[in-house]
Amino acid sequence: MADIARRRADWSALRVFFAVAEARGINAAARALNLSPSTVTRTIEELEHQLNVVLFVRSPRGVTLTEAGDIAYQRVLTMERTAATLEMEIGDLESLPEGKVKLAVPDGVASYFITPFMSEFLRAHPGLDLSIDCGLWPDRPLDGEAELTLSYTEPTAGDVVARPIAYMHYAAFASREYINLYGEPGSPNDALKHPCIHHVAQTHQREVWTEQQKALQVLAHKHVQTNSSAVVIQAVKNGIGLASLPTAILSIEPDLVMLERVPPVAPVKLWMVHHRDATRSARVRAVADWLKAIFDGRTRPWYRAEFVHPRDFDLPATTPARALTPA
Repeated sequence: MADIARRRADWSALRVFFAVAEARGINAAARALNLSPSTVTRTIEELEHQLNVVLFVRSPRGVTLTEAGDIAYQRVLTMERTAATLEMEIGDLESLPEGKVKLAVPDGVASYFITPFMSEFLRAHPGLDLSIDCGLWPDRPLDGEAELTLSYTEPTAGDVVARPIAYMHYAAFASREYINLYGEPGSPNDALKHPCIHHVAQTHQREVWTEQQKALQVLAHKHVQTNSSAVVIQAVKNGIGLASLPTAILSIEPDLVMLERVPPVAPVKLWMVHHRDATRSARVRAVADWLKAIFDGRTRPWYRAEFVHPRDFDLPATTPARALTPA
């Protein structure tokens, strides 16, 4: 066994041997490999010593293969072709949208604005698997590093690509039943008399808030506080109180009501973030393109940078956008 290990040819030395055989000369091979002629010569001599054969006959016109050298060349040529086939096959895997892609997405965005479109996407890409980490269980994260992240926080790292994928226009909402029971708030100050369902993470990009909006959040009667978007939406639907929600919610919960007399918050940017090389992979690129389509403001105007009133959402008749009109 020790003798086999001693006589086994080094892969890098075989690469140099192949280059010399192909180029039929030391100098030409050295230029192709970006090595010095002396390094190429020494590598060939060490390989010949290791195999205990002469591989080349040297002459002023270059080199020619010996019988042993020709046998070695045929074997190394097979190795080279195998390596090329392997590279092509592996490359094809990454050129096809197949495999697992891990996303890191806020739970509300994932649950309400991405999941409704997931079935159609996965039917079109049966080779793709999604791993979606919503950060709800920090001690039980999903395996692997996120390849695509949607975040309300603009990244500061220089090795990532970040672009706003959507603008969320937050406004005050209530259920129709709540309004029928308790009336519509007639002003921002009047809204303070109503119970509020407060999401504790609604502090992103406060620099774009007006002083009035900041004061309303501080002074509001936080009847329910939670870190779950699902709890906020279900609480509003069940008439517990008012809550600040993105106007996009009307695209999936059309029975909620936007309160006109409480001014909406300035748009909050939702960023898509990934490492610079991530979208070179077809599987990651397919998911990124899918997310861009979901949040495309041309087809879903509630994601545009400018505020579009729900009455102008142009939703299908089965999902009318509702907002209370000022008297």
